[in-house]
Amino acid sequence: MDLGQFQNKINNLQELELYRYENIFKIYKTGKKNYFYYNILKKIKMPKELNKNLYDVVQLPVAMPLTTLSYKIYGTTYLWWMIMIINNIQNPAKIESGKELKIIKKDFLKVVLENIKQQIQ
Repeated sequence: MDLGQFQNKINNLQELELYRYENIFKIYKTGKKNYFYYNILKKIKMPKELNKNLYDVVQLPVAMPLTTLSYKIYGTTYLWWMIMIINNIQNPAKIESGKELKIIKKDFLKVVLENIKQQIQ
């Protein structure tokens, strides 16, 4: 049964890129037709004080969507959610120019992602 597995472990579902937000949640089935769903109600918490070796601080030269910033830094639009969580951003539509943001260094992305996955299981 495909109950409580990550999407990339379920053969009849499309494989997701490593950094997709959906990858940190397990998938479950419901109903007689076996619809899949994510339990996205679990909350991701980051420590208030992150180890300073894990991140860089960047200052936005202009206001931009988090997907654009994610692409410029990581080469993928899929890490917008990581930027939001690390910086405790409540409304991603209101990120003004000049704002300083913590950005997880590329070398530590996989470790941070694994820690997040373990936290919400």
